[in-house]
Amino acid sequence: MTRPLTPEQLLLIADEFCAVHRVRVRSFAALAAAAAIPGARLHGVAVFDSPAAAGRALEETVVKLAPLNDKNEAFARVCGEVYRRFADE
Repeated sequence: MTRPLTPEQLLLIADEFCAVHRVRVRSFAALAAAAAIPGARLHGVAVFDSPAAAGRALEETVVKLAPLNDKNEAFARVCGEVYRRFADE
């Protein structure tokens, strides 16, 4: 079972990343959309069978949606790692 990630949780990650890497959020809508990925369900059934799979999908989505004005690949890796640690708690 995969834990959901709220847009607010992903925004907290983005805020810290942006402060360290001197970038900014380009699209809050893209952040909210990316946050929906790990906890996605269809008819109550989780789309992903493991936190690892959900984390990989989150990373891919962050890269594709590019919510920051720069360094989205690095941000995606951070998001995936933070999510996997959060989901494994």
